[in-house]
Amino acid sequence: MTRLKFPMTENKVKDLVKKWYDARGAWSYAPIQNGMGEHGIPDRVGCVPVKITPEMVGKTLGLFVAVESKKPGRRGEKNCGASSAQVNQLREINVAHGVGVLADGQSDIEVLDALLSSIFAGRNIAGEVFERRIGNNG
Repeated sequence: MTRLKFPMTENKVKDLVKKWYDARGAWSYAPIQNGMGEHGIPDRVGCVPVKITPEMVGKTLGLFVAVESKKPGRRGEKNCGASSAQVNQLREINVAHGVGVLADGQSDIEVLDALLSSIFAGRNIAGEVFERRIGNNG
């Protein structure tokens, strides 16, 4: 995978996230926020196909992955720039054994791969990683 340059806007981070989903053959979408739906829904949500090992029956399943994109430089703000509703939604996704993360650049996109590896190894650490990230700024 090619290394992308440091993004300068939230839209560039959203582009990185879309490419991450696409590179994995995932289904994803960017919900339109019009103020009439659920508050705090992440900027892109999707289902990432995962090949289960023979020990795990050998079927493919979808893993729910939600990414809330933030403009780089907001890590020092409360909740790394995420609203309370966004934090609550990402927490609920992690509690449901999905993967909910904040992203403000390439290093966070790389963390997604590490989180998936932890799941493949039998341990979903997404919630722990998320809480550590916002815990320093919450």
